[in-house]
Amino acid sequence: MATHLMESLPTRLSSLLTLSDSEILVLAERSLEKRRETDALSFYRPNAPLQKLIKLIDQKKPVVVGSMANGIGKTSGVVNILGNLVHGPKNQWFQSDTFRNWPFPKRVRYITTPKNVEEIGPFHSEISKWWPKGQWQAIKAGHNYYSQYTANGWVIDVMTYDQDASQFEGPSLGLIVTDEPPPKSLWSTFASRLRLGGIILVVMTPLTDAAWFFDEVVPRHQESVVYGSMEDACITHGVNGHLEHDNIQRMIAEMTPEEKEARAEGKAMYLRGLIFKNYDENVHVLKENIKPPFGAQVWQIVDPHSDKPFAVTYAFPDARGDLYIFDEWPNEDFYKMHNCQLDIQDYKKIFGDKEQGLNIYRRIIDRHFADTASAANKRTLRQELQAIGLNYWPSYKSEEEIETGIIKVREKLAYDTSKPLSAVNQPKLFINPSCMNTRRSLARWARDPKNGKVLDSYKDFCDNVRYLVLDNPKMAEVLPAQEFRKRWG
Repeated sequence: MATHLMESLPTRLSSLLTLSDSEILVLAERSLEKRRETDALSFYRPNAPLQKLIKLIDQKKPVVVGSMANGIGKTSGVVNILGNLVHGPKNQWFQSDTFRNWPFPKRVRYITTPKNVEEIGPFHSEISKWWPKGQWQAIKAGHNYYSQYTANGWVIDVMTYDQDASQFEGPSLGLIVTDEPPPKSLWSTFASRLRLGGIILVVMTPLTDAAWFFDEVVPRHQESVVYGSMEDACITHGVNGHLEHDNIQRMIAEMTPEEKEARAEGKAMYLRGLIFKNYDENVHVLKENIKPPFGAQVWQIVDPHSDKPFAVTYAFPDARGDLYIFDEWPNEDFYKMHNCQLDIQDYKKIFGDKEQGLNIYRRIIDRHFADTASAANKRTLRQELQAIGLNYWPSYKSEEEIETGIIKVREKLAYDTSKPLSAVNQPKLFINPSCMNTRRSLARWARDPKNGKVLDSYKDFCDNVRYLVLDNPKMAEVLPAQEFRKRWG
């Protein structure tokens, strides 16, 4: 046997030496292709944004966010991250201690849409493409999709957003991966699942459902948010790209302007519909908090509700007619407050405490809510407030009421952006830095990109600004001129 092998070796070498260069190249390509089939993870080359995601996971950031355009390779990136955890580091991008010695429980939960987990859907298809054949198992466990993958002591549970909330309870996890932002109610449960430590990885194309996520999660984890555009996946202009530039341009050409920001650039689509696009924190927010000058006439504006607190705004005009919003209530995050139990006597006390030393010249309240009679006592809220000494004027009436108000507020916010800011080129509406609810509302109130209607989110304090501006406050008694410090001054 040994003699036969020894005799055959020179024969094989001789046959190789007689091959032409092109034939050797063909054999090499076949060998490489065979290796690609059996060891695909070794050949993965992440583009620049996905390299950043891998690095953030290596740094064990508790929340890692990939806000990515369509076609950038989100699912293949996730599958390769999981593959290099489950099967060990396979190439240069994963040669780190975190991937070699995962410090958290080896149990993963991957949460996505029902469409993505179909047998021909992207998640299972990418696992079948990248993971080594015969070295992992997948079971359906009563579902119509593969709901669990196991290999080398790892368990990956696959779940969908339409499952009952109770099904998301369970064992301690070391990694939670969500494909698109999860519902807010589901996000709040993640911390308890990672009780032994772990990472949350969110990969998404940020369409309208991402609004809450960009407002509440992203600001707390700015250092671990990665944005990726289609150009990052371009063969010509990107790093390790896989899309032809001409194909990218054709895809972008078919998108609406609203879609382009999310689908091509990986940016939050819902910001495309912002109502006050000329609002600028660096221009309209004062450098420091101010108080009304002694004797200034103060306007109080109220947007009442039954299921959440009243939204309350305090403002005064100066001699030029500029408006200053200097206080608000609540002085905490209004959008986290629900099931409010305050009655009008409680509000009277709150207002009384806030208004110490102020000259309340005029009170305005949303007429739609305040002038509707209660079924219980047939009285309106405005009548009840009047009975305890709080007299309110109804908010303005107008054809196309909301749109009229929006236009007037924009006029107050406007200035010539092509020229330097100065005493003669500046807006006519300013806000104290402490008025966080007003600031957030002006920066976030938007239209539904699907139908153009204004959204209820962040509308409350913007309504107050509308009511204020449309009342056209003027000083009833001219006070000595006073200049307040602007951020750009």
